[in-house]
Formats: sequence, C-alpha cells, structure tokens
Amino acid sequence: MLFGCRTKNYLRKGRVLVFLSVIFGLVSTLILSSVHAQDRPYYEGKTLTMYVGRTPGSGADLAARVFAQFWSQYIPGEPTVVVRNLPGGGGTRVWNYGAEVAANDGLHVLFSPTNGAAAVLKEPGLRANFSTMPFVGGLLSPNMAYVRTDKVSSPQDLLTAQGLRFGGQNPALRFDLLGRLALDALGVNYQYVTGFSGGADVFNSIRRGEVDIQVASLGLYRFSIEPTLVDEGLAIPLWHNPSADTEGNLSALDIVQDVPSYMDFYQSVHGTEPTGQIYEMYKWILPRVNNIVYAALLPPGTPEDPIRILQESFVQVTEDSQYQSEEQSMYGFSLPLVGVEEGTAILESLYDVPDEVADFFDNYIDEVR
Repeated sequence: MLFGCRTKNYLRKGRVLVFLSVIFGLVSTLILSSVHAQDRPYYEGKTLTMYVGRTPGSGADLAARVFAQFWSQYIPGEPTVVVRNLPGGGGTRVWNYGAEVAANDGLHVLFSPTNGAAAVLKEPGLRANFSTMPFVGGLLSPNMAYVRTDKVSSPQDLLTAQGLRFGGQNPALRFDLLGRLALDALGVNYQYVTGFSGGADVFNSIRRGEVDIQVASLGLYRFSIEPTLVDEGLAIPLWHNPSADTEGNLSALDIVQDVPSYMDFYQSVHGTEPTGQIYEMYKWILPRVNNIVYAALLPPGTPEDPIRILQESFVQVTEDSQYQSEEQSMYGFSLPLVGVEEGTAILESLYDVPDEVADFFDNYIDEVR
C-alpha cells in the first residue's frame, strides 16, 4: 500500500514537471518571438504605397515612379514600394485622401505637387491641412519665362512691347501666378490667356504664334523649348524664378546659370532693384508655391519611427548616383532637395497669412477668373 502511494506521488510530480516544462517552453517561445519581432525592421515584408495626384504618364507620375525604384533599398527591411494614381480636384483629391482616409501606419505616403496657393486662398476643395501632415522630403523643380522674338527681340524690348499674350493654365497655378506677378512688377503691357490643358499645350500654342510668353518647367524648356524655339532664334529666355525662404530672402539657382534670376533680370532692364507692393507679393508667395514642387507627406498622426525612417531614406535616395543619373535623363539636371526643416516651415506658413496678403491674392486671382 505504501509503495502504491509513493508511485502515485511520483506520477503526480512527473505530471507537474511536464506541465511546468511545457509552460516554460511556451513562455520562452513567446519571449524569443517578441525579441525577434522587436529586432525585425518595421518595414520588412510590408508594402509602402506612394499616392500621386496626377494621371499615369504625367511629370509627377514619372517623378514618383523613378523615386520609387530607388526608395526601397534605403528603407530598413526593403519593403515593396508601389505607386497609385489619385488624380482629381485639380490635384486636391490626393491630399484630401491622405488627410481623411489613408491609414497613419507609415505605409501610405502622399507624393505629389503641392497646392500652396489653394491653401493660402482657403479654397473649399482642399480640406487637407498640410501643417498637420508630417513632411518626409521635397523636390524643387525650377521654372523660367521665355518670349517669342517676333514680339520681343531683346530683354529691354519687353518693357515697350504692346499686345503681348501670356499663356497659362489656371490663375492659381504657380506658373501663371508667378508669371503675372513678375510681368506686373516689371510694368509689362500684356493680356493673360488662360485655360490651356498643360505646359506642353501652352508651348505648342507659342509655336503656332497664338500666345507669346510662357512660364515653363526647366525640364520642358531644356528638352522642347530650347532646341525648337531658342536655338532656332524664334524665342529668347527671360528669367528663372529663384529659390526663396519664408522671410523673403531670394537666391538664384545654380542649375540655371545660363538664365538670369528674376531679380537680376529686373535690374538689368530697369537699372534698379525691384520694389513695390506687387514685387513684395511675388517674394511672399514664391516659396509657398514654388519651393516644394514635389512633396512627400504622411497622414496626420503617423508614429515617429516610420517618419524618421522615411525622412532619412528620402535624403539617401537623392544622394544616390544612379538616381541622379535618372534625373539627368528626365530633366537635364538633378532636382534640388527640400529638407525637413525648410519644408515644414513652408507648409506651416501657408496657414499664417497676414490679412492684407490674403486680401491681395483673393482680388488678384479673382480679377482674371
């Protein structure tokens, strides 16, 4: 009987030991799994989606797709990077989607031309608030003005020419807005012709002699305008719109050394530095609509770790020699980087508009709509 009791006790102890060993094994597995999960890069095995507010094949779409080819290799975990097009609303649909619909898990990036003028003007179609969306990085795409030589044969002639027609797409678009402000500050006599579907459409209209002046992207100028119009003596470059900060300090762009900055052009034809209300408005709006042409933003509330990872990797892509070669093939130059500090300051300034500035631009744009 005593032997039987001891046997039962041993069996009970054995079962307890087996049970404890199983529990210990499960706990150890959970701990190890947790440690491995913490060591695993956040983006490993995931998909990062870039949203572009333009149609497939557009300049913004091509810029995003080229960037996407290089971005994954600089993000720890090397996620799959895909591009999704969300055109509509004059470019506002993609930003509204990012602010209202996209998950803030670091897997959704809005990469598109910004709508600085729409934010300044408080356009009802733009519901997104850029100042609440973490800034990942930006790219500056230079632009410049040129004119047909049958109307203006030298820069000085611009001041006395009559009946010039400035072709544009939309009064609130940066090309149109900056072009009008620059021409008005110079005192040029011209008519604004709007409604063209794109920069290439304006360019073709100039070739047909229907309009005379255009502000175009530097890429369009280098690959289309310069070889077919300028080199043939049918047009001359006037100025490029410079870089600027939110304090009104302007800087000529090194990548456009053969075309003077607007400040230098003004001084060359007037003999004095530009002044006056319109020029002050040109300086104020310039960084807000022109410095960040392509911006990468995240939905509001995105955690700090994904923000930091994407910000650091964005810079690394712009420094990649192969990526720079792709840019050279597309544009003839590398798009200057807009860093986090500068980009964040510009986006925040869109919502700190003095009353007199807001009134000026409301009236200035409404008068040609």
